[in-house]
This record gives sequence, C-alpha cells and structure tokens, in this order.
Amino acid sequence: MKPVKAGVCALSNINYTFLLRENMLAIRLYIAALTLVFIFLLIAHRGIGVLEATVITCAITFLILDVRTDLQTSKAEFRSLQELEQRISELLR
Repeated sequence: MKPVKAGVCALSNINYTFLLRENMLAIRLYIAALTLVFIFLLIAHRGIGVLEATVITCAITFLILDVRTDLQTSKAEFRSLQELEQRISELLR
C-alpha cells in the first residue's frame, strides 16, 4: 500500500472560495465596464491623449494579469484534486 500525504482539508473552504471568486468576477466586470465607458466618453468628447491612453492601458493590463494568475491558481487546484481523486481510487481498489 502506498503512503498517503495528509494535508489541510479543503472542503471547509469551498463556500468561502466560491464566494470570493464570484466577488472577484463582479469586480473584474465592473472595472471592464468602467474602462469601456471611459474610452467611449473620451472618444466622444475630445479624443484620447497620453494620460488617458496610460490609464486605459494600465486597466487592461491589470485585468489580463489578474485573470492569468486566477487561471493558474485554478489549474493548480484542479491538478491537486485530480491527484487526490487518483489516490483515493487507488486506495479503494
């Protein structure tokens, strides 16, 4: 029989993690909507200057990097859950 590594039980944190991800999605959508409204108002009023382009670029870059780190975290959690499932199926055999 193979030894099983013991770790922190993640089941108690599922609800908290799910709510946190929902809140982060709402924040990301809010930032994207504000950025789009900002772009449209600038174009309609006077055009995009250096300061406005910097603000827009920073907001879009932040969203891309934030989503990227969230996806990497989700992939790591998914891989660990697959390993756990594989170990449990080995134990049940």
